[in-house]
Amino acid sequence: MKVTNFAISESIKTPAQMQPCTPELLNAALDSQQVINACHEIAERLAEVKKGTLTREAFEAAKSQIKADNLPVVCFHASFSDGYRHNQSAVPSGLSIYDVDHLTYDPRAYYMNKVAGRESELGISFAHVSPSGEGIRLVFEMPKGMSLAEAQGWMAKQLDDDTYDGSVKDMARCSFVVCRDYVLYYDEEELFKEREVDVPENPVTIVTKDNAFSAPILPAATTYEDNFEGIRYPQIVSVMEDLLGGVPAQGARNNFIFSMACHMRYVCNDDPQWVAQVLPRYGEDEQKFMSTVRSACNRPQTKTMPSLVTRTLNTARKLQQAAESAKANGIHASQPPKMPRRLTKFMQLITKNVPEHLKPAVAMGVFPSLGVHCTGVKFRYNDNALVEPTFMNVLVAEMSSGKSCVNDPINAIMADIKERDAQSRKLLKEYKEQYDACPSTEQKPERPQGMVIQWVKTDMTSAAFVQRMADAGGKFLYSRMDEIGLLNQLKTNGKGNNVTEIIRVAYDCGEYGQERVGVQSVCEDIEVRWNWNASTTPGKCRSFFRDSMLDGTLSRITFSTIWTDDDRMPVYGNYDEKYKQQVQSFVKQLYDAKGLIVCKKANALAAAMIEESRQYSTLADDDAYHELFKRACHSAFKRGMVLYILNGRKWTREIEEFVRWSYYYDMWCKMWIFGEKMRSAMERDRAAVLPGRRNLMELLPETFSLDDLNTIRRAQGMKGDGSALLRKWVSRGYCTYDAQSQLCTKSAQFRIKHSERK
Repeated sequence: MKVTNFAISESIKTPAQMQPCTPELLNAALDSQQVINACHEIAERLAEVKKGTLTREAFEAAKSQIKADNLPVVCFHASFSDGYRHNQSAVPSGLSIYDVDHLTYDPRAYYMNKVAGRESELGISFAHVSPSGEGIRLVFEMPKGMSLAEAQGWMAKQLDDDTYDGSVKDMARCSFVVCRDYVLYYDEEELFKEREVDVPENPVTIVTKDNAFSAPILPAATTYEDNFEGIRYPQIVSVMEDLLGGVPAQGARNNFIFSMACHMRYVCNDDPQWVAQVLPRYGEDEQKFMSTVRSACNRPQTKTMPSLVTRTLNTARKLQQAAESAKANGIHASQPPKMPRRLTKFMQLITKNVPEHLKPAVAMGVFPSLGVHCTGVKFRYNDNALVEPTFMNVLVAEMSSGKSCVNDPINAIMADIKERDAQSRKLLKEYKEQYDACPSTEQKPERPQGMVIQWVKTDMTSAAFVQRMADAGGKFLYSRMDEIGLLNQLKTNGKGNNVTEIIRVAYDCGEYGQERVGVQSVCEDIEVRWNWNASTTPGKCRSFFRDSMLDGTLSRITFSTIWTDDDRMPVYGNYDEKYKQQVQSFVKQLYDAKGLIVCKKANALAAAMIEESRQYSTLADDDAYHELFKRACHSAFKRGMVLYILNGRKWTREIEEFVRWSYYYDMWCKMWIFGEKMRSAMERDRAAVLPGRRNLMELLPETFSLDDLNTIRRAQGMKGDGSALLRKWVSRGYCTYDAQSQLCTKSAQFRIKHSERK
């Protein structure tokens, strides 16, 4: 059928006044002074959040109220035969909306990077920044034969985007109108043209946790909040599901829905429609679902909130904060997190001579040389272990990007050690000359004591490495390599290259040494204290560490990068004698530090980051992230302690902000460089130790549900949802699917083949 109309209303509060939208009505709404004022007011509130003068919870509440009171709404999905915005009377328009929310950068940048120039290809006729100022909305023509959910998935695939709002699957879902300044693209003729609408008559919908939050088929008589005290309802529901034993199997759904509704009423104003809006259907029939919810809300209510609801809110709040913190700091963002503007005096000094885009590389790259200046200094980490300032940093960036920017700051820090090394090298040279000049062994001089050389080259044998470490007498050695491959010059045994082994030993100041029978051979047992810097390109970095994905090497190293779109030549400041003296005045504090140094605030910050990361790794279900975050927190803690010493042993907000940033920055770099390779390595590793998987269909009863399949999958160690697998089984005729009961039955074809195999 041909359809031209979608619907518009003056307010979300008037669902019974939906009328066909025309170009005149939409243009008038876009240019309305009331709409302009509302959008500007929301933008001002958002600016206050970014300045720290308004909480996120207060912003969300104010935003919801401003939108509800001032903005018209458009339902691009459909028009309504009775003028009432509900699914029963919806006439599909052939259009769908695609939302991307909660972007941590300018939504216009998202549009320019992913959409601009592809509007015709993607069927987009209207696009705008969302009223919140933190997202975008695309209005596009649905590919023929697709449902709303399928069209959403199609657009997500075209944009290579897995963060879209997956709940926009309801015909009655409406969008708030924005001012014309927020419009990114508008093809009026395309938007309002007649189009053939081809909607599947009986689409197969398998209810999963991902699509269970579709809006209920109810008249939207009231505007409900999407959060309780700032905690989003999907997060609350997810936690409560876990506390009640997990999503139920078929046969227990009704009791589970009743229990969920009895608890959710305390955070939904005891309103059955509000509860129904936030609860998944769990595959239950709509009429039966609503009857159960109303029964729950009609029960006598206690005056105090039940303990399970309190626990749910506390846990949901922590999980949401952890996820928001990780997202705000850009772990999986397209760019590394921005370095804090406010820095300690030392960090201001050490980064002042490089352009803005090089400051993060310098800030992260100087810690190995700073740690070298700490002799006999120990910190007590949160696990009660004593640790030392061991740092190893790899700067990973493209060719000719300015990786040498770290050299001059490191030279300024290492100036005193380089001067003392020169004296020791002179003594060593004189000793070698005297030793070679003596004709007999008896006359050869004794090797002098105190020849400490800390800045060493990597081109040395295991004996030389052990000798240098023994001469250092507990001090750190330091190396700097302009290319990561130079690490291979360090031979740690006579059989070949095991440099990653010595890296792992060095991080923990572990024992190392060698035993030889020769009189002149080096026989020492030492603790490895070796900090180093290296640089390379992304491809070479992945190649160098390709065999070290799962042995703990990567988690011990800190990674940094150079990220910029500016291809102009960087202009550096002067690294003169005055600058070196200023740097050395700070470094002296590291020399003066001795013994155990404690800072409770540093440990408290480490504990918070560990918990946030633990929660996030659970939410993200990312094994690679989980493998890397623990030692990344450990290294960030040590950076904080070094800055604490450099700051006169005063913990400040600048130190805390830097430590947090450095952790998320390090994690971003690691996930960017190694994330996919680590995940692949982990999959191969698990496949090597797990037996072959059984035929899952054999483990299921004759009639089964998606929940039954997911239970079997989890028992077999498989992750994710089985919806795609179930659809494949149905399409291949292994089983049949009943949309009304949402149950599958094994087909005769499968039973025959199965019996033949037996």
